[in-house]
This record gives sequence, C-alpha cells and structure tokens, in this order.
Amino acid sequence: TKLGQLVQASYPTVPLHIDLAELRGYRYKTGVVFAAFQPGQGRELARGGRYNNIGKAFGQARAATGFSADLNRLTQLAGNTTAKRPSNAIFAPAITDANLQSKIAELRAAGYQVIVELPQQNADALAMGCNEVLTQIDGQWERAAVTSVD
Repeated sequence: TKLGQLVQASYPTVPLHIDLAELRGYRYKTGVVFAAFQPGQGRELARGGRYNNIGKAFGQARAATGFSADLNRLTQLAGNTTAKRPSNAIFAPAITDANLQSKIAELRAAGYQVIVELPQQNADALAMGCNEVLTQIDGQWERAAVTSVD
C-alpha cells in the first residue's frame, strides 16, 4: 500500500505488518487504524487511528489522527533511563526526501525533539511550539530560527 511504502521510507528498520481485516470496538475510526508493539510484550503498547470530521458536532469538522497508550506500562518498560531533554523543538516539512529523513534521525539521536509537518497541515512552526525549522540551503538541511511575521 502507499501508506506502507511511506512508513517504510521514513523508518526502514521498523518492522511493519498490515492486517487488512482489522476492525475494533465501536468502529468510529474512519481510516487507517494502527497498533504499536514491542518484542516480548503480549499486548500493544499503543493503538489509534484516523478520524475524519472530528468536531463536526461543535461547528468545525477536522481530520485527525489519535492514539492511546498506558503510560504506567511505558514508564515501566523505559526503566530508569533518562533521555536528554530537548531545549527546543524543530519543525520539519512534510516532504519525502532521504537527506531530510537522515537529518531528522540525526537530530533525534542527539536528543532534539523534531516535529514533522503533516501533509496539508495548516499550522506553522510557531503554532506547533517550535522555535527552529529545518530548511534546505544549498542542498543541505540546516536548522534555522523561526521568525514571526507580524
């Protein structure tokens, strides 16, 4: 599937399994559903899916993707490790580019929080709480400060 190809392009080392017959609960999700697993664990760590027209009853229909996770379980699995806390967030554009994916992976490995824009997203870097943005300069992806437009 196209979605499977996009996920594998961004995360080539993560195993991906597609179940075309998966149906859950109240069936209020309107698109792809997903679950995250870890080897050796008997159940999913998180689950979620796509919801179209969320908020329609309140006057503004929006598309969204959501998930739920058991934070107690995730904390137990994390053990006593302490991740480097990012001092800022970096916004990355929603494009398919191997060099961009490498830069995002490099920054995340260094402890930075990188928020990747969703296709057709209307929020900008500032709205997403980012104070930096990845920008392509002379073919290289570089961090740049976010400037507000007043």
